[in-house]
Amino acid sequence: MIRGWLEQVASEMVPDDLPEAYRAVARVVGVENALKLSEELGGLPFYFPKIGTLISKKRDAYIRREFTGANYKELARKYALTEAWVRRIVSHRRGSVSG
Repeated sequence: MIRGWLEQVASEMVPDDLPEAYRAVARVVGVENALKLSEELGGLPFYFPKIGTLISKKRDAYIRREFTGANYKELARKYALTEAWVRRIVSHRRGSVSG
C-alpha cells in the first residue's frame, strides 16, 4: 500500500498531476485510490467494461424475479431495455436447466 513519502506526495496531488489517461479514474475514485490501483494493477492491460456488462447477471435475475407473465413493456422501461431483450432474458430462464 501507499506509505511514507509516497503517501505524502499522493496527498498533495490533484488529477491533473497524473498522465491524461489516468485523470478520469482519479476524478472518480480520487488520486490516492488511483495510485493504489496503479500499484496493484500497474503494468497489466486493464479494461473497464460498461456498467451494463458488469451488472447484467444481477439485473437479469431481477427481471426474471419481477416477471409476471405479461409485463414485458413495464420491465423494458424500468431497465432501459427493449421488449425483445426482456423476452430473451425471461426465455433464457425457461430454457435453462438450472433455472
